[in-house]
Amino acid sequence: TLGDNESLEALYARRMGLDGDCALLGQNYLAGKIYDWKDATYQTGLTQDYNASVSGATDNFNYYLSFGYLNKEGAIQGDEYKAYRASMKMNAKITDWLEIGANVNFQDRNDVSSAVPLGGNYWDNNQLRESPFSQRYDENGQEMHYPRSGNPTNGGYNYHYLDQYDDLEKGYTVLNTIFNAKLTLPYGFTYSFNIAPRYQWFYDRYFMSSELPDSDPSTRGVNRNTSKKFDWSLNNTITWDKTFDKHHFTVTLVQEAEENRYWYDEIHARNITPTDALGFHYVSGANKEQSSFYTNDTHSTAAAYLGRLFYGYNDRYMFTGTVRRDGYSAFGSNNPWATFWSVGGSWVFSEEKFVDLPWLDYGKLRVSYGTNGNRSLANTYLALSDLKDGGVMGYYQNGGQTTIQALEINRLGNPNLEWEKTTAYNVGLDFTLFDYMITGSVEWYYKKTHDMIMSKRLPNFTGFGSITTNLGEVSNSGVEVTLNSRNINHENFTWNTSLGFSYNKNTIKHLYYEYDENGKEIDDTTNGWFIGKPVGEIWDYKVVGIWQANEADEAALVNQKPGDPKVANIYTEDDKILSDGTRVAVYNDKDKVFQGTTAPPIYWNMRNDFTLFKDWTFSFSLYSYMGHKSRAGYYLNGDNSGSMFTNGCNTYKKEYWTPENPTNDYARLGAVGPSGATGVNKVYNRNFVRLDNITVGYTIPNRITRTLGVDRIHLSATVNNVMTFDCWEYGDPETGGFSNRQFQFGINVTL
Repeated sequence: TLGDNESLEALYARRMGLDGDCALLGQNYLAGKIYDWKDATYQTGLTQDYNASVSGATDNFNYYLSFGYLNKEGAIQGDEYKAYRASMKMNAKITDWLEIGANVNFQDRNDVSSAVPLGGNYWDNNQLRESPFSQRYDENGQEMHYPRSGNPTNGGYNYHYLDQYDDLEKGYTVLNTIFNAKLTLPYGFTYSFNIAPRYQWFYDRYFMSSELPDSDPSTRGVNRNTSKKFDWSLNNTITWDKTFDKHHFTVTLVQEAEENRYWYDEIHARNITPTDALGFHYVSGANKEQSSFYTNDTHSTAAAYLGRLFYGYNDRYMFTGTVRRDGYSAFGSNNPWATFWSVGGSWVFSEEKFVDLPWLDYGKLRVSYGTNGNRSLANTYLALSDLKDGGVMGYYQNGGQTTIQALEINRLGNPNLEWEKTTAYNVGLDFTLFDYMITGSVEWYYKKTHDMIMSKRLPNFTGFGSITTNLGEVSNSGVEVTLNSRNINHENFTWNTSLGFSYNKNTIKHLYYEYDENGKEIDDTTNGWFIGKPVGEIWDYKVVGIWQANEADEAALVNQKPGDPKVANIYTEDDKILSDGTRVAVYNDKDKVFQGTTAPPIYWNMRNDFTLFKDWTFSFSLYSYMGHKSRAGYYLNGDNSGSMFTNGCNTYKKEYWTPENPTNDYARLGAVGPSGATGVNKVYNRNFVRLDNITVGYTIPNRITRTLGVDRIHLSATVNNVMTFDCWEYGDPETGGFSNRQFQFGINVTL
């Protein structure tokens, strides 16, 4: 009700919850004082990228040197880093039989600060969530600690105030090197060798000052972590290449080896005394009980041997056979090695006399069959048992009690863990048509992946929840098409197009090889894996609309109201039947249905390049993912589930159901699903087409650049992420969230 001497606007503010802990919001609302927090979050990021290079060559030596500097600002404030790059490539022909080369790349990057957070959960910090009636600056123009209320209770979040009490120094340095040598030997033999050492150093130093008002020193201090990676790989290859009349033989023998090492150290220093004024440079005064430290070191090795035979007859019929033996230390001690092989053949049918097609310039049919392996593991030591802190334990010995810090087994090892294997069939067609106007290829493939590296559930009596082992089988089949065309090729105008298309279908064939009483293999509903369905298949309740005002009685049967989502009652055998014969839906897993896959089966891209009057260029490219879906609960308008409305937070503008707006697409504010499915998600189409790039370029004519003593000057302007065509309304259809547009301007000068 309207209070004494209270205006209607003040009453409205109270009804909106802009009182109590949100009184500051109410005051600013009545005073018409607002702040757009996008100004505290976004920025027009400027990226500066400079590169200089020098190259040269003689008959026996060539070189390339380059140096680059990058200063990149993102579209979100605080997202900024700098990087220095250097590269050196050299190749020398020492004698007629010896060549050596080197490729050295260096990069050093450092992050200036951390970006303004845009957390998606209600408990995350999100600068855009602040109300427009909250206050960034106080009356003196200083950043406010508590923009929402002016005090710690429901104080809100101001990144720029907190940033004054934090400091970040973060980055990495990378040194990549490749050294190679090639010997040309008699009788068609060659020997090549390369070794590639790689160093990476990472550091992250983060300081949180205890001088932050209302902070607890036991939670403030310094986080420092450093890590180093060193890995190397080497390759020895002997090749014999010989042609006898129309017969061409190539035999290749390869030996490979690699080693990977990683060291990581992390400390969290808290409650630093007598002062933390030195920031992350001083941690010795930290309270030891309130601080912590952590280390993680890994080491792995791998080796491989390969033999390959190629035979070609008259450059028309070709055969390749390969055998490869791979070993990796991360697999179980009983199965570190695996053997893979492949065979393939091709036929250039356009060379046959009986193929007399004037529109066909070139045609080749390819067929291959073989196996390969996957060694990707989430942890290098998954095949081994490891130890963890078992807490403090006491035991009695000789009448006395002793307390110890115990260790216990953390993971059950598997000495039989082996390579994940894929068997693949491939049929391809390469072609060139119409006097080389169109070139392209069509490929069909079928892949069967088995012995997949998975986590298998274990009975509770084992003392372990799961073990990493080889289980399951997944098949992938698909088609890939590429086309390149010269549409127009005139002196002052050219137009070229490239097009790619792919379709992939994957199917789960087996999981844990566990079967029910009917002999049917059991699905894994917890992970959403179902026999005969794709990985990523959506299995959930189906939302078929919104309960309307004239359906209030029906909605009440399942504890819902008009404006709540209407869920399909698929399985009716377990429904409740009331005494008057009314059927009441009971929702459980039996009512869930398959509604599509989250992985897009279709991908296509297209690029068009134009040249006008020789000096002007224009290009644009598109790409698309299609055929996939996703689940989301945004339509429920449950923004106050984390008390965000109650606490005066701001949310995105969204449509919602009311009796005056009886939409079937959006629920009422704070809507819930029926009993048994209260937080039901809705399935959305995620198809999209993105105009990814538009570039315009101009090369200044030589008659002008020569007067400047310059060989070539090329100017370019580019727009990336131009626009997207889609029906997804909750952020970017590809990332699901934020995606920025970039404008680039470049100048390339050749002396």
